[in-house]
Amino acid sequence: MENLNVDERKFWEDFLKASGEIPSETALISAAPAGNFDITDSLISLYKEGKKTAGSGLVEDYESAGDPLPKVGDYWIVLNSSKEPTLILKTIKTEIYKFKNVPQSVAIAEGEGDLSLKYWREEHAKFFRPYLKEWGIDDLNEAHSIVEFFEMVFSS
Repeated sequence: MENLNVDERKFWEDFLKASGEIPSETALISAAPAGNFDITDSLISLYKEGKKTAGSGLVEDYESAGDPLPKVGDYWIVLNSSKEPTLILKTIKTEIYKFKNVPQSVAIAEGEGDLSLKYWREEHAKFFRPYLKEWGIDDLNEAHSIVEFFEMVFSS
């Protein structure tokens, strides 16, 4: 929680008051845009419509940054393109696959494009490609995708 700014902390406290939820002591509470600030508003819309219930990152990205992998019970305050807290997602399940082995069910849960695995792979490859060297990845297909499945627990 110490990583949250004043607005994010107030949004979090509003959620706690409204929900009565008591996070576990090990829950990570973070604030960030969905994807990046260029695409976050469109992804927020998908979350709010219930079309997007998952998101994917690369294990190697977390490891290179020294960040813990997402886990069940974590919370994510999603920021819009104006950097304002807009909704809170709670991680309800995680799965790890080699990028080349991500199943169709993940593409559907991510709710983007035509929901095909082809679309999912192309868009994620495009998103990850600029960072692969930084993350120590020579072959994206052999990298490890971590998929977080979410429940939206609060929205502005």
